[in-house]
This record gives sequence, structure tokens and C-alpha cells, in this order.
Amino acid sequence: MNAVSTPPIFRLIVLGLALLTAIGAPAEPIGALAEREMRTLAADFPGRMAGTEQELAAARHLAGRLKVFGHGADLQPIEVRYTHVPAGGAEPVEFQGLSHNVVADRPGRSDRLIIVGAHYDTAASMTPEQAEAGIGGPDLQGLDDNASGIGVLLELAARLVDVEPEHGIRFIAFGAEEVGLQGARAAVAAMAPEQRERVDLMINIDSIITGDHLYAHAGPMTVAADPAHGEARDRMLAIAAELGVELKTNPGLNPDYPAGTGCCSDQVAFDEAGIPVVNIEATNWRLGDRDGFQQTSVSEAFPSGETWHNSRLDRIEHLEAHLTPGRLSERPAQVVQVLLALLQEQAGFGP
Repeated sequence: MNAVSTPPIFRLIVLGLALLTAIGAPAEPIGALAEREMRTLAADFPGRMAGTEQELAAARHLAGRLKVFGHGADLQPIEVRYTHVPAGGAEPVEFQGLSHNVVADRPGRSDRLIIVGAHYDTAASMTPEQAEAGIGGPDLQGLDDNASGIGVLLELAARLVDVEPEHGIRFIAFGAEEVGLQGARAAVAAMAPEQRERVDLMINIDSIITGDHLYAHAGPMTVAADPAHGEARDRMLAIAAELGVELKTNPGLNPDYPAGTGCCSDQVAFDEAGIPVVNIEATNWRLGDRDGFQQTSVSEAFPSGETWHNSRLDRIEHLEAHLTPGRLSERPAQVVQVLLALLQEQAGFGP
């Protein structure tokens, strides 16, 4: 059967087998590495506030993992400033220090580039009320936000280390997302205009565990300028459907958030720079203000219907106990599966 007549699902099966067996893939089930790395980052590096020693330790850990997988990895410093309010009534701290982006490249044959990003930092407490409520601070594991995205990024990097893509793939673990997307903005600012023009797509992965449903979104600014910039989102939705993975997009029930687009994570910096983006997240755009901020129904386990930045909720034990059984394994596997297929199309590599 020739390529033109082969049904899409068969092409995806062939791709999956090739990725799992012929391209230097880890010899374990898809998603297993992502889950393991997600759990390690959350459990061993809580309180990854931008510019702190704990964030630096996490950055070095991620660089080490990328090197184990066969990539070179650079720590690129970012100057950060913000106010942190410690718990217990202590005075606010005007923090100034260095955060880092962790960057690894898989070179391609052309000068075109695909960027895959996820942030690894966790939130600080910005007000006395947040500090006392456990929002942000040194105890925040941030399993969902965003050890989950980092786990997927690391598995993608491990599985693609031996591919020979037509277009280069750059993996970036962003620092300082929680203090104004400073890591992503620094990455964009470091690119000259001609370098930005060579970026075909930025893929962002943020918070894929707590939310009821997985969503894929394009960038509102780039899609408004050219609807064709929603193509990667549409391909993700089609790929997911062919793989039997439930993947939605913002239905546009809140007029401030146009249908098919998202907001509020590192992809925003690239969208503002005119670079096409696609963001994958888990939430529920039909709840609350229908703006994507309420992730699940209000319950005793989730009093506000969300776990964002909450050190008592966004942690391994709580999410394992109160989400559907197997969620911490299933979601990373689904996202890795969809993004592997998308990257095969966008970067251009076998089978």
C-alpha cells in the first residue's frame, strides 16, 4: 500500500513502533520515563522559586538528565527580581538573583527550528495571605505545575536523541515562568530577528495532570495575524483522535479567550514575537469563569476546583489520592504519544 493510500491510523502505528524500537528509544513503556522524572522533580526539588538555590539545583539536575540521555545541555542565566513573602509573618523579601533556562539542541539538516518548552520553577508567595494559605513557597512540590510538563519534555528528548531531523529541535526547560514568564521572554530576546523567523513552531507543555481534560491551543496573536498559524493545533487534535486520546481545544465560551487559543504560560512570549505556538494543558474551560483557570469541579479535595500553586494540593500524595486512578501514569503517556507524532511531522524524521 503506498503512502498516499495508507490510512492515518496505520501511519501512526508505524511511527509509534519506529519511535519505540528504532530511534534510540528507552526500553520501557511510553510515558514511564516522563512519569518517573515528573515524580523525581516534584519530590526531590520542592520550592523551586525563581533564582533560589533550590531552583538552581533543579536546573543542574535537569541538565544532568539531558546529558545522560545523550544531549549536550547549557544553563543560560536570567536576571530575576520579585517580591517573596515568607510564611509566619516575616517581612517581605525583595528578591534579586539568577534563574536559568536549561537548553539542549538536536541539530537538523536545515536552518529551521522547532522549540519544545516547559517550565520547571514553582511559584513564590506574593502576599501575606498567600503565604499563610500555602500558596507558593518552599514546600510547593508543583507536580502538576509543572513537573508534569518537564517529565514529558525529558522523555521526548530521550526518545529523539538519535533521530536525524530535517529541522532542528531545541528543548528548553524554562526558569522563572511564575514571575512573569521571564525565562521564556529571555529566550525570545536572545534571538535576533532573523533567528526568530527560522522558528517554525514553539510547543509548550504546562500542567497536564490535575485538569479534567487535555487541551491544545494556538496563540491568539499569531492566529489573529494568520489563521494558518493554528495548523499545529489542528494537527494535534487530529493525531490525538487517530490515537484514541481525548484532546480538546478552548471552546471560546469566554469572549476574552478566543476559541482555539490559550494563555498564560511560556508560549505567550513566543506568540507575542510572531512565532506560531501550540500549548498543551489539562484544565476545564467549561467551569467557573470559563477562562481555563478552574481545572476540575469544586469538592472537599479541591475546594476551589484547582491546585495552582497550592503546596497542600499540588503534591504527589494528594493528587494520587484524589484524582482518577492511574492519572499520573496515563496523562504523561498520552501527551508523549501525541507530541512524538506531531514532532515527526513538524521536524521531519523517519520512518
